[in-house]
Amino acid sequence: MRSTHPRSRISAPFWPLPPVFALVPAALILALTLADTWNQLSWRALDWVYLSAEVGALARLPVVVAAGAAALAAARFTRPGLVFAQRWQPRVARDVPWRHCAVVTGWCLAAYALGLLPLALAVAAHGAGTPDPIAIAGALAGFVALTLFGYLCGVVLRGPLAVPVAVGLVFLLASLPLVADAWSALSLQLPVSPSLGTRESTAVGPYRLGFFLLLAVALAWTVAALLRTPRRFSTGHGLAVAAVAVTVALPHLRPFPLLAYDGGGAEVCTERGGVRYCVREGHEDELATIVGLTAPVFDAYGLADAAPAEVRDLSLARSDAEVVRRGRQGTLWVDIPPGWEPEQEVPSVAAEWLVPDVFRCGSGGVATLAADAPPEARRAAVVEDLRAWLVSRAHGGGPVEDGVFSGAAPAQVREWIRRDRERLAACEVAPEDLPWRT
Repeated sequence: MRSTHPRSRISAPFWPLPPVFALVPAALILALTLADTWNQLSWRALDWVYLSAEVGALARLPVVVAAGAAALAAARFTRPGLVFAQRWQPRVARDVPWRHCAVVTGWCLAAYALGLLPLALAVAAHGAGTPDPIAIAGALAGFVALTLFGYLCGVVLRGPLAVPVAVGLVFLLASLPLVADAWSALSLQLPVSPSLGTRESTAVGPYRLGFFLLLAVALAWTVAALLRTPRRFSTGHGLAVAAVAVTVALPHLRPFPLLAYDGGGAEVCTERGGVRYCVREGHEDELATIVGLTAPVFDAYGLADAAPAEVRDLSLARSDAEVVRRGRQGTLWVDIPPGWEPEQEVPSVAAEWLVPDVFRCGSGGVATLAADAPPEARRAAVVEDLRAWLVSRAHGGGPVEDGVFSGAAPAQVREWIRRDRERLAACEVAPEDLPWRT
C-alpha cells in the first residue's frame, strides 16, 4: 500500500537520514559560497577559464562542511551500539552506508552548485573564453571523494571525535597545494588561478580527475568492507588502495607543470600617438580603458621614442620566450586578470616602462629626501617621485602637492626629461638639480 503521509513524502529525498543531517550543512555551504563569490559578481574581465578553476578553489571550505556532515552521519548511524544498526543487520548492508553518502554528498554538492550560479551567470553575460570541462569535473569529483573521506572517518572513529578529525584532515588535504605545487594534481585547486590566455597544463587536469575517481571508488569500497561482518577485504580492494598510494606518489617524484599558455586568440587593436594597442578578443571592453590610462603617461614623458612600440594584452602571449623577446623589441605587456583595477595598475605599468627601477639607483630600494640621507637615496627619490608624477597624469594631471615635482609645470618636466634623459636613466639626478627647485 502506498504511503501518503506528508512526513513520509518529505523524508523520501533524505532517507535513511533525518533531513537535518543534509539540510543544515547544505544551507551552510550555500551561505559560504554566496559570501565568497558575491563581491566577484561586479569584477571586470571575468572569463570561463577563471570560473572553471574557481570551481575547485572555492570548494575548500564547503567540502570541509560536507566532510564534517558525512562524518557525523557515519558516527551517528553506523556505531555498533545502536539496536537498529548491528553489523549483521540489513540496516548496515552495503547499500545503506552508500545511501548515507549519496544523501549528504548530493545535498551539499547541489547547494555548492547553487551558490556558484550567480557567478556563472555573471561570466555568461561577459562570454569570454570557454569552460574547461576537465577542471570542473575534477573539482566536483574531488568534492565527492573528500566527502566520502569524511564518512570513512566517522565509520572508523564511531563517535563525536570523528567530526573534528574529518574537518581538520579534509581542510589540510584541500590546502596542501598552497604549501607545495606537487599536491596540485591531487587536490581541488592550483596555487594560482588561470584566466583567459592560460589554462591548466595538459597533465594536471586529467590526472586530478582520475585520482579523485579512483579515490572515491577505494573509499566507498573501504566503507563497505569495514561495516561488513566479518570484515573482508578482497583482492580488488587491495589493488584499489595500492593504486591510490601509487597515484599519490607519482606527482611528487616528478611534479607536473601547472599552467600552460593558451595564446594566439583573435586580437583587437587600435593606435594612438604612434603606439599600437592590442588586446585579446575577450578583453575588447578593456581596450579603451588601457589606451585612456597609458597615453597620458607617455604624452607627459614627452619623448616619443621612449614609449613602447606596442602595448599588448598578456593573454595573447604564446610562451615565456615570446614575452621576453617582444619585450626587448619594444612591447609593453599588460596583464588583465579577472577583478583587475586598471585605474591603479595600468598607469603604474606605463610609468615603470619609462622610469628606471629604483633598485638600480644603488640605494637598495631606499628613496628619501631627508637632508642627512645618502646621495644615492636622494637620487632614488627623484626617480620614485617622477614615477608617481607620471601616474598622476593618467588621473587628470593636476599639480602634485608633495615630493620634488610639487609646483612643476608639465612643460618644465618634459623639457627637463628631454635635456637630462641620460642622467635620469643612470640615476644621476639629485633633487637640487631639478630646474624648478633651484
